[in-house]
Amino acid sequence: MAAWTAELAVWLIGLAGLIGLAVYPLSGLVQYDSFNYDREHVWVNYRFDAADHSDKKE
Repeated sequence: MAAWTAELAVWLIGLAGLIGLAVYPLSGLVQYDSFNYDREHVWVNYRFDAADHSDKKE
């Protein structure tokens, strides 16, 4: 019984490691690609004016 439990633990740790190896670079790619898309298509016509974003109430 103990050998089966140890083997299961090794398999689960290995599986978690493989999933982590796939998810970590994928998350970086999604973040990089999303930022480039936003910069090219979303922020193109948006103008940042300091006067429009002031915290002063009139």
